[in-house]
Amino acid sequence: MITYQEKYDESRRLLKDAMAILGNPEATAEDKDNAGKMHKDSIALMEEGEQLQGMVGLSKKLADFAANAPIVDQADPSRPKGFGSFGAYLKAIHTMTFEKRYDPRLTNWRGDSGETPTGDVGKSGWAASEQKDLVESIGASGGFLVPTDYIPQLQMLDPDDSVVRSRATVIPMRRRAIQIPVLDQTGGAANTPAWFGGLLAKWTEEAASKTETEPSFKQVELVAHKLVLYTEASDELLDDSAISLEAFLSAMYRGAISWFEEDAFIRGTGAGQPLGVINAGATITVARQAQLTFGLVDLIQMVENFVGRSPVWLINRGGLSNLMQLNGPATNPSYVFMPSARDGVPGTLFGYPVIYSEHCPAVGTAGDVILADWSKYLIGDRQSITIDSSKHYKFQYDITSWRAVHRVDGQPWLSAPITYVDTVTQVSPFVILGAKTT
Repeated sequence: MITYQEKYDESRRLLKDAMAILGNPEATAEDKDNAGKMHKDSIALMEEGEQLQGMVGLSKKLADFAANAPIVDQADPSRPKGFGSFGAYLKAIHTMTFEKRYDPRLTNWRGDSGETPTGDVGKSGWAASEQKDLVESIGASGGFLVPTDYIPQLQMLDPDDSVVRSRATVIPMRRRAIQIPVLDQTGGAANTPAWFGGLLAKWTEEAASKTETEPSFKQVELVAHKLVLYTEASDELLDDSAISLEAFLSAMYRGAISWFEEDAFIRGTGAGQPLGVINAGATITVARQAQLTFGLVDLIQMVENFVGRSPVWLINRGGLSNLMQLNGPATNPSYVFMPSARDGVPGTLFGYPVIYSEHCPAVGTAGDVILADWSKYLIGDRQSITIDSSKHYKFQYDITSWRAVHRVDGQPWLSAPITYVDTVTQVSPFVILGAKTT
């Protein structure tokens, strides 16, 4: 085995030879390359000598400690022979680490109870090491080895299906505005039915003079209003996202535009947006009798004022509990909406489909219950939903932008309810329940 002193001597020799070559003016290039290698070898030998010298010093200290340490009495002769002292234990560790000689006693050591050491001080007079388990709840103890799982699928609830567009009269528009002729049915007087725009048929005798009569017309104009969405996203997000942002925005844009379009068809003001039936002049508002939500008499009066071929109820979901507990008058207690709680919620009311819509105002507000024939509602489509993206607008900032544009208008073609010839009764394809009174 080479001692550290021998490594020092060899290092000095190589350094001396290298200096001699470099000091020789007749040395060739190859000689100078060899001198450089000798210099590196000299440094390496010097470092190895320093390490070996330190190990020798440590070994000497451990030997001195072992010579003066107390001897441990092994009470159980059936155990493998242990270390005579703590110094002997340290020396075995040193021998295994630096001299690669394995001491079998290292695997046979146990505490005095024969169990795995727990940190208590045994008869040997020194503490056994504390046992630690690898667990994933602590990062340093193994948690950093456990990856977090990820599902690249966004979870979300879908909004309610649109009600109006699929039932309305949809008219394509080739320009910003379109004019639609309609029969003027807003009249109505004694013996003058409003249905025919003022036409009057007269009973006459043979060869008698005929009275002239003409219908009246009106014109409804639809003007396309613009409904838009706009989003910006960094290019890094587009590249790194596990979910396709472009596909997500495309689906969300179409859903959002359908939602806001539906909302305008039901309660739009007509100013910069479609005119909703709640605010339309053709809509009849029935005075609410029940002061909490609505009662049977309210619904009956709405049916009384309705005229149309394919009506549906739109009701705020907050009125569902009231509808399920709907009873008849005291004189007819068997008249109920739900005959049994075992059965499902009925899907019709007076034979008309019931749809619960969040576009209806809050319970107790005008329009929380709507009875409508949506085929009498006009929708003008100027531009279907168009979705575009661009990298150029904020190219300097690595930003991609998206926009969605939809141009549409809507309103009933009736401008007022139809009045019967009794001049009192009024009917309409659009009937709502009025607000509760205080």
